[in-house]
Amino acid sequence: MHLFDALEFLAELTQHIPPTRVQLIRRYGLYSSRTKGRWPKMPHVAARAPQGWRASHSSDTANHEDLGFEPLDDGEEVTVNDRKRALARLLPKVYEIDPLVCPKCRWAMKIIAVIQDPGEIRDILAHLVKAGRAPPGFDPALLN
Repeated sequence: MHLFDALEFLAELTQHIPPTRVQLIRRYGLYSSRTKGRWPKMPHVAARAPQGWRASHSSDTANHEDLGFEPLDDGEEVTVNDRKRALARLLPKVYEIDPLVCPKCRWAMKIIAVIQDPGEIRDILAHLVKAGRAPPGFDPALLN
């Protein structure tokens, strides 16, 4: 048991008060407040849900043909531009900051390429280390 004096207690207590208008818990998809309780009326959700979810929820969902909704085929291709737009839209929601805004001038940036080749990434990082502009917290020993 720890006894606080009044000022210590207030200092400890105020550390847990969030800033004004900040929502600390965000839920998307099945657990968002807009969809909760409406799952059985969403056949596209029931069609893609895991078996455990289907077993725990009622099976009286409507057929997707009744609503005129056709779920996406799993093999359907999404264009590169659609993927870029989706990434640009979702990143600010997930990280609560917009990574596509320049931190220096606050101007909007665009994604022009996504580099996935490990060799190219290693070359870029080696160049940044050599130029003295390595990413924060990056260990140059990882390049060897």
